[in-house]
Amino acid sequence: MSRLAVHIFARTGVVFLAVLATLTGIVWVTQALRRFDLVTAKGQAIATYLGMTFLAVPFLTTVVAPFALAIAIIVVLNAMHSDSELVAINAAGGSHRQIARPFVMLGLIVGIWVAFISLFAGPQALQTLRDMTNRIRADVVANVLQPGRFVEIDEDFTFHIRNRAGDGSLEGLFIYDSRDPVFLFTYTAERGRVVEALGRSLVVMENGTIERTRRADQSSTFVAFGSYGFDLSELQPEGTDRPYQVNERTIVELITTPVDDPFRAKREDQFQAEIHNRLTVGVYPLLMVLAVLVFMGLPRTTRGGRAAAVVSAMLAATGVRIAGFLVAGAAGSNAALIPLVWAVPGGLMVVLGAAFWAGRQPALPGFVTDAADRVAEWARALAARAVKAGGS
Repeated sequence: MSRLAVHIFARTGVVFLAVLATLTGIVWVTQALRRFDLVTAKGQAIATYLGMTFLAVPFLTTVVAPFALAIAIIVVLNAMHSDSELVAINAAGGSHRQIARPFVMLGLIVGIWVAFISLFAGPQALQTLRDMTNRIRADVVANVLQPGRFVEIDEDFTFHIRNRAGDGSLEGLFIYDSRDPVFLFTYTAERGRVVEALGRSLVVMENGTIERTRRADQSSTFVAFGSYGFDLSELQPEGTDRPYQVNERTIVELITTPVDDPFRAKREDQFQAEIHNRLTVGVYPLLMVLAVLVFMGLPRTTRGGRAAAVVSAMLAATGVRIAGFLVAGAAGSNAALIPLVWAVPGGLMVVLGAAFWAGRQPALPGFVTDAADRVAEWARALAARAVKAGGS
């Protein structure tokens, strides 16, 4: 690449990484807050919590990265328009195609990265996340023995302990069990301890009572005990050994899963749509680059406002990716629409590429450009007032 192309490439790359880090951080925070119950409700270590939240990041970046790239290119091109760099390059004999090369190259790199995550790294991270989730769900002691909380394993079973002593013993046990269709059981005990025996987890309660209530007439029977063992292994959730979902399988696993596999046989349309969508997802970063270049990649006079071009470029890039999402969703529910998974990005590539190659910038209606300029002027005035108020 020429020195100019290297400069544009590096400049855009820095902005892209900054925007990507910001957007990924925002998305990660939303995921982290959703899983905060791992620490507060399930008693997991902070390292487990952070590990599980970060495992979802690779898959999320496949959505965030193309938008971060589009924003970065818009920022760089807008700055080049403001400083008349594009006009100067054009006056020196450089064409808009030469200016586009570093942007297209960055789009190809991001596309390859997104494709790799979508095909291999993302599904493997989701598999690890599923395995960790299953281990936590299967850890009955961690799920049930939480001091100070009434833990509902399901609507028919509630467990509570007042405190966990330093030696590991439990104080103030309360168990409400309504799984039996005939009787309701309420267990209370002053203390207890967890015992592992023959592969089963038992809570051995001491100095307590069992209240058995008949559902039909609400008659109750009380039994006092000195020692009683309650089997926690019966509470282990079902479904922890379910096969990986379609989005949790790498492209190799999707292709090599036998057609007569029971899991695939029920979801053949989803398998086919997922395979084709994975193979085309890496094209969309480049398509979004072309969408931005069509509106902002041509030299423009500084006399005209750029707000309309910026808004149009962002809307066009967003529309390209939304079209991909819509086609992927439609193909997942109807296998007859799978050809659109290839036709839509292919058609967009031809239209956007031809428009930029020919130097055809879409003409926007006057009311759109006027409205965008007014909004931009209002935003600049608001920012100026904020700076002035802050300085005073």
